[in-house]
Amino acid sequence: MKIIFKDLKKGEIKLVPENPDDIWHLYNIIRKGDLVRAVTFRSTEQKRDMIRSKKMEKKKMKLGIRVEDVKFHEFSDRLRIHGLIEEGPQDLGSYHTLNITSGDNEPLTIIKEEWTNYELNRLEEAVRQGKQTIVLFISLDEDTATIAILRQSGVEWIADIHSHQPGKMYDTPSTEREYFEDIINLIKQYKKEETPLIIIGPGFTREQLFKYGKERESELFKNSITYGTGHAGMNGIQEALKSGVVERIARENRVVFETKLVDKLLEEIRRDGLVGYGKREVEVLLESGAVKHLLLTEKLLREESGERLLRLAQQHNTDFTVVSISHDAGRKLEGLGGAAAFLRFKLQN
Repeated sequence: MKIIFKDLKKGEIKLVPENPDDIWHLYNIIRKGDLVRAVTFRSTEQKRDMIRSKKMEKKKMKLGIRVEDVKFHEFSDRLRIHGLIEEGPQDLGSYHTLNITSGDNEPLTIIKEEWTNYELNRLEEAVRQGKQTIVLFISLDEDTATIAILRQSGVEWIADIHSHQPGKMYDTPSTEREYFEDIINLIKQYKKEETPLIIIGPGFTREQLFKYGKERESELFKNSITYGTGHAGMNGIQEALKSGVVERIARENRVVFETKLVDKLLEEIRRDGLVGYGKREVEVLLESGAVKHLLLTEKLLREESGERLLRLAQQHNTDFTVVSISHDAGRKLEGLGGAAAFLRFKLQN
């Protein structure tokens, strides 16, 4: 994310989203009631007596939209901001949808009545992490290789490659080479020079791919490691996330950080430790000042009840983390009601 202009006294920040993760950050920053200015396309005004069937001309213009709804599809590069036109050359008071993508290199301006600390911190995080490289996973066994990318918003599945083995062992060395070459060709499409590559999975296939890749494409495999997991596929990737091997490569990645927090929460729940969960229970705990660290899903934060919990946390100077539901840990938190808390002390019944 690139910040072009900031005036918090007027509540105005102008920025340029530079990658898909920035679009996800904006989804968690832009709220109902904000004013968003951006360049867009809209049909030019037509005279009433013109034939309806005539194709309407789309004209490029800058509009200011008073936000009513924000939509984002997981791992897409498009944010849809819907609301009433409040500024612009035409159609004031009409509805319009801004389509924001990271590939446009077009700035947009967000104007809020007041920026919260959470929103400003989220923006700073997007700027800082824009310089970070993503992690590319190859999770494989002798049958199937799963290629996925670790983004700030979660783990994005890219493709599965099948070895087409009739049995558990390769029929011929050429069959193994074909399997590995298919994997390498896909790696080339997604791996940049600085992108870390983690090859994981059970058994010896991951080591064989690692050795083959080093010999055949030394530059491509220069920034890579291999790590043994009990499973291949997406399950193996989730296992690697919990192991700490990814943290050594991408220490500031949100998914790693959020996964560790939720795992710690679940462990404390099993031990009947200093934790609480569920919207109502967490609200009572916050009001009592018992909460040390609040966890909220991004989905809950977009609801009035989630905003109320966040306000209570800020009133009591309580640390908090907003967790994405696009990865396993976030979905586990959602299953607990979307809100949980690490406690300073337990309330007496």
